[in-house]
Amino acid sequence: MFPGGGIEEGETSEEATVREVYEELGIHIQITRLAKKVSYNGTQYFYEAIIVGGTFGNGKGEEYIQNGRDRGEYIPIWVPIKDVLNINIKPLEVGEYVYRLYGNM
Repeated sequence: MFPGGGIEEGETSEEATVREVYEELGIHIQITRLAKKVSYNGTQYFYEAIIVGGTFGNGKGEEYIQNGRDRGEYIPIWVPIKDVLNINIKPLEVGEYVYRLYGNM
C-alpha cells in the first residue's frame, strides 16, 4: 500500500500527495515527476519523490491515532526493490513500474 487519501478542496493532487505522505509516514517529500496515473477505485496519481526531511514511521495522521477501527494495523515499512513483485501491491501496475524503474540498481 502506498500513502494516499483524498484531495482536499483547493488542493492539487501534488499538494495532497505531499500532505498525505507527511501525515501517514512522517516524512517531507519533494515531488520530482508524475510516475503513473491509474484508474483504480477512481483516478489515482502516483509520483516519484525525494525525501527532504522528517522521520520515517513518525506519522501523525488518523492511521496512527484511531484505535479499534476495522482497517487493521498501520505499520509503515521499507520494502527492498527485489521483493516488490512478491508482495500484494495495489494497483499491480504501480508495483511493476517501480520494479522496472529501480529493479536493476
